[in-house]
Amino acid sequence: MPPKQLIHRLTSSICFITLYAIASPTILAVDTSPAKQSTDSDKTLVVSQNNIATVTEPEEDAGEISIIKALDQLTDLEVEEMPIREVVKKLSESTRVPIEIKQRALSLLPYGSRTTLSATVESQPLRDTLKALLLPIGLTFEVQKNGLVIQPTKHLARVVRRATWEELETLALLYSRPFSEELFDSLRFQFQDAPAADLETNRETLKRLCGAVGEGTVAEVLELACDQYGWAWYPLEEYISIVTKMRQVERQLDRRVSLEYEHKTLSEALLDLIKQADLLLRMDPGVMASLPPQTTQHFTLTIENATIRQALEMVAGQTGLGYFVESDGIRLTTSTFAPPTVPGPTAADATARATVAALRSNSIIGSITVANDDGSSFSFFIREDDLPPEVNEMRKSKIRKAVNDIRKTLVDEQQQD
Repeated sequence: MPPKQLIHRLTSSICFITLYAIASPTILAVDTSPAKQSTDSDKTLVVSQNNIATVTEPEEDAGEISIIKALDQLTDLEVEEMPIREVVKKLSESTRVPIEIKQRALSLLPYGSRTTLSATVESQPLRDTLKALLLPIGLTFEVQKNGLVIQPTKHLARVVRRATWEELETLALLYSRPFSEELFDSLRFQFQDAPAADLETNRETLKRLCGAVGEGTVAEVLELACDQYGWAWYPLEEYISIVTKMRQVERQLDRRVSLEYEHKTLSEALLDLIKQADLLLRMDPGVMASLPPQTTQHFTLTIENATIRQALEMVAGQTGLGYFVESDGIRLTTSTFAPPTVPGPTAADATARATVAALRSNSIIGSITVANDDGSSFSFFIREDDLPPEVNEMRKSKIRKAVNDIRKTLVDEQQQD
C-alpha cells in the first residue's frame, strides 16, 4: 500500500491538513516455505465460526466499546477556514459519533472558539483524522461511554494561559518528529528553577536522560526523561521551559476559572475543580467523614474569574479542611499545620475517629454570604465556637421557640383531622 501523504501547515489562524489513502486489496499471510512433518507443537488450532461463543459486554461498557469501534470507520472531511466548534460538529454528524470539545480546551487556544481549521480528509479512520486535526494545536481526545471528549494535551495544559501560535508550532514539531541528538541540539531550553550558570550542565543531563529513553517522538522522550529527574516541560515562546513538578503544580493552580456549584456534593465539586487544573486529587483518611452531612451533600460555591488556588482557599474556609501541594496534584487533609504522613491502618483509623469527634463537637450551625461590587459573592460556614456565648444562647433559644411552634402547629392539625 502506498504511504499516506500528510501535509501540515500551521499559520496564525489556520491548521491545514490533507490526508489521502489509496485503496489496496487485503493480503493474507501465506506460508510459502516447503512442507514439513507436522508435530504437536506445529499444529494450528482452528475454531469453527459456528462454535464461536457470543460475548456480551456489560451494559456499562457497551457504549464505550461502540465508540472505540467507531474510531476505525473511514471518514471524509472538507473544511475551509471553519471555526473549530463547527468542524467538530460536522465531523460528529458525518460519523454519528458524539464529540464534545471542552471549554477548558478552547480557553487555551490563541483564538479560543474562533480558531479556524482547514482540512481535506479522504477515506481515513476517524482516529487518524482526529489526531491530524488536534495534535498540531495541542489537543487530544478521550474515549468515554457516551462519546469522544476533546481536551488539552498535558503540555498545552501546563502553559496555563492562552498559548501563542509560536508555542503551538513548537508542540506540533515535538509531537511529530522522532527524537534525535541533532534535533535536541537545535532546541532552546530554559531551566526556571536552576541558576543560569547551571544551564549547560542541566542541558547535558537532560540530553543524557533522553538518550537512555529509547525511540519515540521528541515529546514522548522529553516527558520520560524529565520524569526521571522530577521535572516537567512545556512550550514557552521560542523555548522549552523545564520546571520542577512541584513548581508546575503551583503554576496550574494559578489558572483562572469561572465556576458555579449549587447543591452539589462536596466530592463532585472538588473533583471538578481539580480537573480544571488538570491535576490529581487525593484525600487523607476520614476527610469527608469529618464534615457534617449538610456540608458534604449540599455544597454551594460560585467563583468568577478567580484562580483555582483561590477557589481551594474558599473551600478550605467553608469546610475547615486544609490542602497541600504534591508533585502531581493536591492532597486534602483535616490538618492545616504540616503535610500529612502515611500512617499504618490502625493509626489512620484512630486519627479519623478523633478528627470526626472533634469536628462534630464543633458543628457547622450557619453560613454568611458576602456580596462583592462586581456581582460575585463569597459564602462562609460558621461553626458553633465562632459565635460569642451570648449569641449562641440566643441562637439556641430561637431554635427551641421555632421547634415549639412547629410542634404546636402539628398538634393543631392532628386535632382538626
